[in-house]
Amino acid sequence: MSEIGDSGISPPPYKIVLLGESSVGKTSLVQRFTSNTFDIHVANTIGAAFITKLYTSRTMKDRTVKFEIWDTAGQERYRSLTPMYYRNAKLALICFDLNNFEYTFNAAKYWIQQLELNNSGEPEENAVKIQLVGTKSDLVKPDPTKSAQEREIADREMGDRLMELSRSHSNIVGFERTSSKEGSSVADLFEDIVIHIDEDFFKTYYERARTEQDAEGGGPIGSILNARHAAATSGCC
Repeated sequence: MSEIGDSGISPPPYKIVLLGESSVGKTSLVQRFTSNTFDIHVANTIGAAFITKLYTSRTMKDRTVKFEIWDTAGQERYRSLTPMYYRNAKLALICFDLNNFEYTFNAAKYWIQQLELNNSGEPEENAVKIQLVGTKSDLVKPDPTKSAQEREIADREMGDRLMELSRSHSNIVGFERTSSKEGSSVADLFEDIVIHIDEDFFKTYYERARTEQDAEGGGPIGSILNARHAAATSGCC
C-alpha cells in the first residue's frame, strides 16, 4: 500500500518529459490531461513549458502523485537544450503523429536514441523509461484508394514496427493511441502510468518524508530531540 494520506506529507513528485517532433500534439495532450480542454490554435512551445497536476488513480485509490510535466519544443534549434529537461525524469512520453506516421515516427526514434545515451552508465532504477504515444487518432481516416485488405495490411505493418521497436529497446514500457481533440485514451494513458509505478517508489518516498518530518519536530524522534535541546538551553541546574 502506498500510504497516501500520511498526515502532513505531500504526495510524491513524479517527473515526466514529453518529447517528439514539432506539431505532433504534445502540448494538446498536456492540456487535455491537466485541464480537459483542447485548442486547435495552440502555439508551438518555445524551449519548454512546465505544469504540475495532482492525480489520484481511479482504480488504486491509495495512489496519488504530483505529476511534474515538462512539455518540450520539437524544433531542431531547441534540441541542444532538451537534455536538461529530461534529467532526473522518471518517464518520457515520446509522441508521434498517427496521421503523419512515417516522418514523426522516425523522429521518435531519434529521441529514443538520445534517452539511451542519457541512460548509459545509470543504474537500471534511475534509467528514464519510455512510453510511446501515437497522437491525433481522430484524423486517421481510411484511404479510399485502398481496399479493406490493403488497409488491414498497412495497420498490421504499423503495429509490427512498433513491436519491433519495443523489443529492441528494453526501456520502452508501452504504447497508447490517443486523440487530444476527442479526449480518447488520454486519461487512460496517465492512469496506466500511475498504476505501473513501482511500489518501492512510494515506500522510499514516504519513509524518507517521515524521517525528515520527525527530525524537524513533527514526530516522536523530533519531539525527543526538541526536548533535549530545550533542557540543554534552559539555563536551569
